[in-house]
Amino acid sequence: MLVFEAIEEQVDLQKVAQRLGMEVLIETEDEVDPDADFTLKSKTPRNPLLSSCLHAACLNQTAFNNLLGKWRTWKRGGKLPHGYAPLRDLFVHLKDVRPWGPQDRLKMVPWEEHFGGQLPGILLEVEVELWYRKTVAARDKSQREVATLISQAGGEISSSVVIDSIGYHGLRCTVPTQILSDLANGHFDNVQLVKSANVMYLRVTGQAMPVHGVPIESSGDAPLVAPSNLAPIVCLLDGVPAANHPLLKDRVLVHDPDDLASDSTVNERKHGTWMSSAVVWGDLSEGDNPLLRPILVRPILAPSDDTADRSEELPPGQLAPDLMRRAFRELFEEHDGEGPVGADIAIVNLSVGDPATLFDTLVSSWARMLDWLSYHYGVLIIVSAGNHGRLPLYSLNTEQLLQLRGDDRRKAVLESQGRDQFNRRLISPSESINSITVGAIHDDGSQVSPIGYVADPADGLLAISPFTAVGTGYRRSLKPELAASGGKAFFRIPPQPSDALEFTGATTRGPGIRVAAPESGRELFIAGTSPACALVTRQAAGLYELIEQITVGKSLTRGQRASAVKALLVHGTGPLDVPQGDFPLERVTGNGVHTRDLSGGCASNEAVLLFCGSIGASEEQELVFPLPDGLSVREVKKIDATLAWLSPVNWRHRQYRKAALSLVKPNGDIPKLGTPVGLSTNTATRGAGTVQHLSWETQQAFAYGHGSEMSIKVKCLEQAGGLDGAKVPYAAVVSLWVAPAVGVDVYQQVRDQVRSRVEVRP
Repeated sequence: MLVFEAIEEQVDLQKVAQRLGMEVLIETEDEVDPDADFTLKSKTPRNPLLSSCLHAACLNQTAFNNLLGKWRTWKRGGKLPHGYAPLRDLFVHLKDVRPWGPQDRLKMVPWEEHFGGQLPGILLEVEVELWYRKTVAARDKSQREVATLISQAGGEISSSVVIDSIGYHGLRCTVPTQILSDLANGHFDNVQLVKSANVMYLRVTGQAMPVHGVPIESSGDAPLVAPSNLAPIVCLLDGVPAANHPLLKDRVLVHDPDDLASDSTVNERKHGTWMSSAVVWGDLSEGDNPLLRPILVRPILAPSDDTADRSEELPPGQLAPDLMRRAFRELFEEHDGEGPVGADIAIVNLSVGDPATLFDTLVSSWARMLDWLSYHYGVLIIVSAGNHGRLPLYSLNTEQLLQLRGDDRRKAVLESQGRDQFNRRLISPSESINSITVGAIHDDGSQVSPIGYVADPADGLLAISPFTAVGTGYRRSLKPELAASGGKAFFRIPPQPSDALEFTGATTRGPGIRVAAPESGRELFIAGTSPACALVTRQAAGLYELIEQITVGKSLTRGQRASAVKALLVHGTGPLDVPQGDFPLERVTGNGVHTRDLSGGCASNEAVLLFCGSIGASEEQELVFPLPDGLSVREVKKIDATLAWLSPVNWRHRQYRKAALSLVKPNGDIPKLGTPVGLSTNTATRGAGTVQHLSWETQQAFAYGHGSEMSIKVKCLEQAGGLDGAKVPYAAVVSLWVAPAVGVDVYQQVRDQVRSRVEVRP
């Protein structure tokens, strides 16, 4: 396997590969900083980064040696022998050509952290992802060769999966601890498996648990609202919940085809219980009403015998992409003569991730599977960005940090998060482009202050959660899309100054998001991106109910409804009031913090319109927003627009996303708008995202009123091989807000006009 790293690629490697007898297995695209060899032509570039491409190609040994030798010749003198014009055309755009080596194949967290929770002297499960070959014969041959290496090492294969739609070929196997110990110590020559050309990645999978406190007696303050008999619209893919807990009884339905409940005691059913509680009730400290409908839980986690504390992980023998595929088929397709178990499900929560797989240029197989499933079934998937427990400090230690107060302490912690962001990347599968990914902020409803040998890293101020993973996503797209309260977390004050923060579980008073504990009648506090994701899922459920109300009599597809929920979620975000410093906050909060639940309506000085539709390649549709009277005064007016869609994907192509939708700046009977406030257009639209959110402000007077209109165009471009005539479901949310001092009932005026208008024009 040979890797080609291209900068500002101007050639189609696929065509060059055919002429040279290479099989290109995968492509990926990113952006990199300029260096001494590759610089930007403009001194004031629009984009300060260089686009880069990585290609992995398969060659026989003779061609491999020949090509690598020619590359080294080219690097020395920039010349090739006569007859190698195709190679010269390729090499001129390359930064490097190198073998795919052991370091590329190892996708793991720091070894010492992983082994810290493992029982010694046992066989451990690993996932081996093979290169997906184009033919069945090639795939069978590579699997036989890898199976032989596993057997020779004293291990065995427990399952194998091939998924053509996402280019996945994976094996789940058990291997002796010694193999992983050799890898941990860099003794790659002792492990033939990691040197095999057939192996793309070798992973030790796991599950990052939120920080949590000790169980306490229930407060008994939860409102006594009876659950409805309506079908669930939310499904949690998580651990087995304690469904008979007083807070969850009749509010949680469990579909457990793998009988994972039999592998755990009630007290071990932690993560599924916590997340179910957060989705149904929110933060119990806030005293909100529960969801109207029950939720469905499809267990995918079980206590692991390989860990000392039996923490919940994927069950033995399971591969995440295949488990996702099976779970969605159960939800939406007939099986063995029985109907789908979740025909009305519109929102899927996945507050789960693989801490051994940090996002690094290539979209993981788990994320690729989610992207395919989301578009295929028309479902919104909400994913947690992932947790990183330990925070290294830069330029100071814990003693010096404690001497800082207020904003100075918050800035110091934020600087450490920024400088450590390479190690705090998104955790698979949160790089999924069709999903909404949720980061966490340091906030909750506990109202508790640190006592004793613990301290608040933000000293009582609102801040970014010290756990939350950091974007960007594929092709530097905006990730996560938004952030929400993930609970505050205090760090231990060590006896001696330390260069890292170690976070502790909550006390009986907090801090954290208060949720049900597995033990009957008990509760506890948790913190991390998992509860943040659950809280956003709860908001999504409320928005779905709103959409049901306002679209009575209209025919919407499942994908359009999912896109509408997605757009309304992002439209309800606002900026986080935290000093930015050198760390771009959008790498944690994306479009903003979820501060507003639009299912609660809006005030009279604002109107929010929802547009739903489908659009094809090279099409353009116009969204019409009727204007009210009374805006001919100089006062602040805000226009916000959010566009969301579900895109088919092409895993073979480096662009990956097939449908690139975009908003055009509002025009019509309004003053000319300037640059957006908050995120720039380039930031909001770059990469391979499937949501865009832009805001404009103006104090100019609107010369027109009732009977005139503002319009925003939605455009669709096809990429990554094209849409092949397919239509893409999308939704857009457009709002007009005017300062209350103007005294105009914007809502009623716009509503009266909308009833007689055509909302979308081709």
